[in-house]
Parts: sequence; structure tokens; C-alpha cells
Amino acid sequence: MNYLYLVLGILLFVLTVMDLIKTTFSSNGGGKITSAVSKGVWNVFFVASGKNGRSKLLSYAGPAVLISILLVWIIGLWGGMFLMLLSDKNSIVKSSTLVVATPLEKLYYAGFTLSTLGVGDYIATTDSWRIVTSLAAFSGLAFITASITYFVPVLSAVGLQSKLSLYISGMGKTPQQLILNSWNGKDFSSFFDTVSDLCQMLMQHTMNHHSYPVIHYFHNNKVKLAITPAIVLLDEAFHLLKCTSSKDELKMEMLQTTLDTYLETMRESFLKNDEAHSDAPTPVLEPLQKQGLLQENTEQVKQVFEREQKDRRKLLTALLEKDGWSWKQVYGSGD
Repeated sequence: MNYLYLVLGILLFVLTVMDLIKTTFSSNGGGKITSAVSKGVWNVFFVASGKNGRSKLLSYAGPAVLISILLVWIIGLWGGMFLMLLSDKNSIVKSSTLVVATPLEKLYYAGFTLSTLGVGDYIATTDSWRIVTSLAAFSGLAFITASITYFVPVLSAVGLQSKLSLYISGMGKTPQQLILNSWNGKDFSSFFDTVSDLCQMLMQHTMNHHSYPVIHYFHNNKVKLAITPAIVLLDEAFHLLKCTSSKDELKMEMLQTTLDTYLETMRESFLKNDEAHSDAPTPVLEPLQKQGLLQENTEQVKQVFEREQKDRRKLLTALLEKDGWSWKQVYGSGD
């Protein structure tokens, strides 16, 4: 008995199962292996695309991440089972001749056991290895089921992400345009009528990030369908709206809470060690000033964005850069 192979096999198998369970059944994000693989695959695509959000290559990053996660789980379970069988020279024999299986044949046996095929041309020699085989077969069945139950809602969450992006970008291509489009000459009731739907979709999107962090790596190279520029646009419009005299305080508080929750999730999950490499621009206020929408003068409003919102806008800048975008896509010069 080679105890090194046995320990390594058990360790690899158990770590893979734990990561699979944490990723598919937990509502608090993916396992460490899944998270590392997701980030690694994304970084490869991100660098290969030139860190350009418009690159079509980035559109394949999300599916590639899912496939990579699946392959890592397969390799982990298969490799762990193989190492355990390899620890005992006589663990598996050929059923027709009872000849001891070669390492390659043990690899094949481990594969068809985990895939629940149950071919039967090779068999375990002792009760202990039969139990190991049964446990591996049940693990394989659970793996297939868990993978399906994980990937389906992930794709559903990606659909919601695109829907939210299109919903926001449809309200205006820039924060200023969004506010001007919402003004009916008296108030912003047309905007506040949509706030409940916006908050509901954004909160669901935030919760999806907790349960399925992998959706962050599903990138759309079309600006109007890209989630990061859309949410940054909404956040900027929200803070411009705070500087006007016509506000629905309840709806503003709802939107504030929802945006803060989303940004906190991004800070904790994806921006722990990331810093902004550029400065956020000061919004052009003349279009709003001409309509008499600003409660304060332009210099006071600019100070709000440059000083009071400085840290928040650094976070927004890092979020844009992390996804291959810049403020040009928010303020209209990068369409």
C-alpha cells in the first residue's frame, strides 16, 4: 500500500467535493478553487483582449469560466479516485481474467465509475474498494446533478444582468440625459415611477452575485448591454438628482440603499486589492443649469462630486477598469 498516493487521493477528492458543495449549494459565493479558476480564466481573456471592454473575445470569458470550473471538478474527482486506486497494486482486476489492472486501466475504471456508466469489465477486489467504488459512483451522480442545478440559474442570472443594463441605458445614454429625459416640466415623476422596478432588479442582481459570483465574468461587449457602465451611469444620475429641488425622498432612499449594497458587494468580492488608475471626470452641468434643475450653483455641485463623492467615484472607476471600460462609456464620448 502506497500511503502517499492514498492520502493525496483522499485529499484531492475531498477538497473537490467541498468546493463543489460550497459553489453549488451555498448562497455566499463560490468555493476557493472555483473562485481562483474563475479569476484566472478571466485574467487570461482580459489581458488577451487588451483590457478593452469592446473586445468580442471578452464575450467568451463567461462560458470559458463555466467550462473551466466543470473541467476542474472532473479532474479533481477523477484524479483523486485514480490516486486512491493507485495506492493499492491489487485494488482493481479485470473481471474476465482477474488479472491486476494497469495504472491506465485504473484511470479508465475511475472514470467510468464517476460517470456512473458501470461498464463492469473491471471490478474491485475487496470490500473496502467496493465501498470506495460505490461512494465514488454516488459522488459522480451528485456531481452531475449539482452541475446542472448550478449552471441553469447562472445563465438565468446573466439574462437578468443584460435586462437591467438595457433598462438603464434605455433611460438615457448619459447621467445628464437620463435626468433631462425624466423631467416633465414640473418634477421627475417619470423617473421615480421606475425606481421600484430598478431597485428590484438591482437587488436581485446583487443577490445573484452572492450566490453565483461567476456571473461577474459574463461580459457583453456592447455598451448598452454592459452591466458595469449602466450601474455607474445610474449612480452618477442619482447623485446629480440629489442636487435638484424636486425629489421623492422615499424613492431616493430606496435607490441609495440598493446602490450602496451593490457597490459594497463589488468591493468585498471583486475589488479587494484593485485601485483606480484614472480620475473620475467632473460632470458637465450646463444642460441641467439651463433647465433650472439644480438647487445649488454649479461650483457647489462640482465640489460634491470632486470631494464628498471622491472615494465612491474611485470605487466606480476601479469597477469600470476591472471590466475593460472607462468613464467615456458613462458620459457619452465612448459610444
